[in-house]
Amino acid sequence: MSKLDNFKGKQNTNGLKENPDNINKTGVNRKSFASINNEMLAKGVEPLTKKQLVKAYELVLNATEEELLEIAEDKQTPYGLKLIIVELNKPKTRSKALQDYRNYMFGRADNNSIEPVDDKDTSTIIQFVGLDDNTENTEDNE
Repeated sequence: MSKLDNFKGKQNTNGLKENPDNINKTGVNRKSFASINNEMLAKGVEPLTKKQLVKAYELVLNATEEELLEIAEDKQTPYGLKLIIVELNKPKTRSKALQDYRNYMFGRADNNSIEPVDDKDTSTIIQFVGLDDNTENTEDNE
């Protein structure tokens, strides 16, 4: 195949200097998620469902260290699962990873469940319990 065959009828177009609209200023187009998804599906990679991920977290959190290291060393283990196991094996990031996994599986704890108590509410509670500041402890007076 000669170099002229590569141009397929675009010979003598006077180059990019004469046709600046032919310049690809952004470079090679990036792959889209759709194209990557199609490639992976064609290779036989199955999409991960939320149920499968939660089940994997449950099993990983209940496995022994030896079992997890064996899984992580296996070449056929999905890379995402390897990353999870490696993250849990790092002492500096272990607690954050566990917190993230827990929040993903069970939802984040609601921090607004405890309402702030103001001074009026506090005084009402103290009077109700019988610990008013004006009353003295009767056991101390005896």
